[in-house]
Amino acid sequence: MKLLRSAIFLVILVGATYSAQAQKEIFIKQVEFKLDEVSDIDYENEYFITLKLNKGTKYIFRVTNHIEDPNFYTGEAIVELMEADTRIMTNIFDGQYFKEAVFVCSATGFYDLLVKFRDNKKGNSVVEVIIKQ
Repeated sequence: MKLLRSAIFLVILVGATYSAQAQKEIFIKQVEFKLDEVSDIDYENEYFITLKLNKGTKYIFRVTNHIEDPNFYTGEAIVELMEADTRIMTNIFDGQYFKEAVFVCSATGFYDLLVKFRDNKKGNSVVEVIIKQ
């Protein structure tokens, strides 16, 4: 009986912890970037879009690489969030690549989302912009 009560308590504790950690995600935008040929001109190898972000909101930038042929499209998407000419977020930190980057907006305004491929490779990737509540 004591073992049964302990098991029930553990299940309730795990369930409560999971529901407290489970947060609602709201899909905002999907950006697909495909680069079939690498150019000598840097800006031709990049894609950018301007987004309006709201103060106090937590945004997740989730990357899915190699959408089509992974033998041809070997590049991994680098995502950078720019405020004017200043990079304020990226999915590379200390040389380590992350498929998700989180940004908590400190001021409502317009921000540029820049996508390019690591090591000047060809790529086909999707970046999802998600709000986490």
